[in-house]
Amino acid sequence: MKIQVVGQENALQRRLLKNVLDALKELGCECRLEVIEELKEILEFEKHDIVCTPALIVNGHILCEGHIWDKEHIKHFLEKAVKENSV
Repeated sequence: MKIQVVGQENALQRRLLKNVLDALKELGCECRLEVIEELKEILEFEKHDIVCTPALIVNGHILCEGHIWDKEHIKHFLEKAVKENSV
């Protein structure tokens, strides 16, 4: 599973990243986690899909952008992604 947290480092981005890390730890699942903070890279994402940051992308699907999901919400969607990957 590939997870990307996109957004310049600020309080919102750090909170989203913490919630993702906490959810992954509780689920005990392995993934490839990318944190994209460089403006040039963020702008590349914005050209195609993302309208605002921070954003959470799992396996190429945008789960949230411009707001912060709590850990439980993230866990719910990561559990679904793990099940889909194991089929």
